[in-house]
Amino acid sequence: MKKYTHIKELYSLITVLFTAIVLIVFNSIRLAIDDTAVKIFDRIKSETQPDSNIVLIHITDHDIQQIGGWPIKRSYYALLIKNLSELGVKKIGLEIFLSAKFVTQTVYDNLLKREIEKAGSVVLSSYAAKISYENGNYYSDSLSFPSPKLLNDKIITGHLNYIENGILKVPLIVHSNGIEEPAFAAALADIKSSNYPAAMELNFISSWNKFRNYSLLDFFDLLNKQDESLTLLKNKLVVIGLSSEQYSVKIKSSYDNFIPGIALHAFAVDNLINGRFFNSNFYNSSAVIFIILILLSPMLKKLNLNLTPISTSVLLLIVFMIISFSAYSYLHLRLANSFFILPLFFRLITDAGLNFARHKARLKDVENESEVLKKLLHWKEMELENLQKELDVTGDSETSVLVSKIRSLKEDIEKLKSNEDDKISIEPAAPDYVQNFHGIVYKSKAMKQITEIIEKTAPEDASILILGESGTGKELAAKAIHTLSRRSSENFVAVNCGALPENLLESELFGHVKGSFTGAVSDKEGRFEAANNGTIFLDEIAETSENFQVKLLRVVQSGEFERVGSSKTIHVDVRIIAATNKDLVATVKERKFREDLYYRLNVIQMVLPPLRERKEDIPALASHFLQKENSTFKMSKAFLDALSTYNWKGNVRELESVIKRAAIFAKTSGRSVLQTIDLPDEIRKKVKYNFEDLVLDSLRNKKFSHASINETAKELGNVSRTLVSENFRGLALKEYIERNRDINKAAEALAGTSQTEVIERTRSKLQKLIANIEADIKSSGVDNLEALKLKHASKYKNLPQKFHYYLDEVIRDFIHR
Repeated sequence: MKKYTHIKELYSLITVLFTAIVLIVFNSIRLAIDDTAVKIFDRIKSETQPDSNIVLIHITDHDIQQIGGWPIKRSYYALLIKNLSELGVKKIGLEIFLSAKFVTQTVYDNLLKREIEKAGSVVLSSYAAKISYENGNYYSDSLSFPSPKLLNDKIITGHLNYIENGILKVPLIVHSNGIEEPAFAAALADIKSSNYPAAMELNFISSWNKFRNYSLLDFFDLLNKQDESLTLLKNKLVVIGLSSEQYSVKIKSSYDNFIPGIALHAFAVDNLINGRFFNSNFYNSSAVIFIILILLSPMLKKLNLNLTPISTSVLLLIVFMIISFSAYSYLHLRLANSFFILPLFFRLITDAGLNFARHKARLKDVENESEVLKKLLHWKEMELENLQKELDVTGDSETSVLVSKIRSLKEDIEKLKSNEDDKISIEPAAPDYVQNFHGIVYKSKAMKQITEIIEKTAPEDASILILGESGTGKELAAKAIHTLSRRSSENFVAVNCGALPENLLESELFGHVKGSFTGAVSDKEGRFEAANNGTIFLDEIAETSENFQVKLLRVVQSGEFERVGSSKTIHVDVRIIAATNKDLVATVKERKFREDLYYRLNVIQMVLPPLRERKEDIPALASHFLQKENSTFKMSKAFLDALSTYNWKGNVRELESVIKRAAIFAKTSGRSVLQTIDLPDEIRKKVKYNFEDLVLDSLRNKKFSHASINETAKELGNVSRTLVSENFRGLALKEYIERNRDINKAAEALAGTSQTEVIERTRSKLQKLIANIEADIKSSGVDNLEALKLKHASKYKNLPQKFHYYLDEVIRDFIHR
């Protein structure tokens, strides 16, 4: 197991490092994953309201069409600036490059310049040619400024450039031929670039329509109407620009499929004023930290979290997403999400691949078991064929011997064929043929007759005596009688007369008064009083004493009795149903049961048949009990055959316990089909050979000698020594648990002989096995089963799944000591 763990860790290391290299080399993959994570974060977090001090006046396609085409006359800008100044805005940014190339427009430059100078707080747009990054600064070969007629020393300009390379950045200063040109947003926000990074990573906090905004013509219309809402523009930063999809740059965000340039720069202003731009300073260091965390994640096992590899990866991903989301949304940090997500994904794929390869190797052992059983079946069939041929030619004196051998071989062959039947699940009995009579499940004629008797006698008040072996369902029958009677709305009280000594039984049934005996600290109502006007069920009535029977006879006759310690007579109206698993007629003859009481109780007699006499009910009952345990579970054909052939001494109660046990064993083995391996040995071994049976038989024949494991492996078709030794280990654990942790009894059961030498060998092997488990548990310092199973996975590695339950129980023993 340690070797496998080391190999797994090595492959994980190689996978994670290789994935990191891929992300570094293939930049597009890294950016795509980071972008996807950001989009997820944006969908999770709610939109943030942009700064209310920023207002947009944008020129739409409709405005351009109405005004007369693009570019619009600069006199409109002059009028707009004039009106905004009169409204008392703090600053105006014209996010439109006013080029000198448009000669027809320059005629309005003087007018525009006058309004800009009057306003005194207008930022015009400039444009930088190709931008490069060097030594922490951004450089450009040339800068393009607005028409010279618009410029003087007092007019401020700012460049409209941005860089888009997976992340949208705005250089806050561009250096060109000795000029330091600020970004348009930086000039408008009036910030000092020395306090900020060389480039600002934009954070689109909402849809751009969340800004207070007006179209150009709508704004002029409000001016003409002298709308009071325009007074809200006082002391605001106003950005004027294009929102036309035809003429504006086109950018996307998580909230908009189209963001015009004016909105881009409005978000830039918002980010600068409120410190909401992204910071990538921790990107590279976060990539290294994420890779280290993934490589160290196997150490989570030491925290005893009881997590599978997949659960561990999911937990890591959830924790990572919470941290990264918080950093993104609240601290505006951009982390290297791709360096966590992709390596984690490929490490999980690698682990899954290694686990699959390991599981495949374990399946090979299972296939070897199956192959051994198939070969044994073939040999038995060949031997049967030869014996049948020999029988045809042999004399009478040898016939009985051959017939006996043939019978034995046929039994062996049927058991071996059961191995194939164990793989076939069957559907439960069709509901049309199964009856559920007030909890009594059946399809046999014998039980049909019982239900008919119940239906006929229930409406009457006569006493009923129910006879039947233990576990046949006598209390269920009594409850059905009560349910169908006129007393069904009153209490049904059940008392097990054999479970209590006489003095307590009298107090339990008749009640007592305070001080009547030691411990009687208050008056107590008896069961007969509790059942007044209802039904009382007296189970195991034959176990009562003659003295008690006298008192009971009086109640049956007159309904009268006194509480223990009281002389006051109490009268009740109760229907009595009694039951016993004894032959009550024989008990009367032996003078152990009063004859007069017998006749009083035996007004109507009902005899419940044992389960072995109504085996057609077994499939229906088994399905019913299995549905109660787990409605998704099924039974194999061999499992049901085994139930049907067993001689159920404990009747229905024993069957229910066997189904409950089998369901637990199947669940712990990760199966949804109950198989014969889930049955107790006394049932299973009568109908099926298992591989471990062959192993145990072979080891017994070799008297558990030092070489017996190797010899058994060869004898069973050269299977692996590990397969044989692990099946023996499982059998040893099974015997130890099923024999109440008694090593001596378990050793005797394993040895299968009375020879002291052989028993000593099995005892020694079992003691060593238990001692090794105990030493490992104590040295681990862990007191949690699931954590111990992970820590000591080597003990489960090759142990067949069917024996894991017994190893769990042994470990639990040492945890609780």
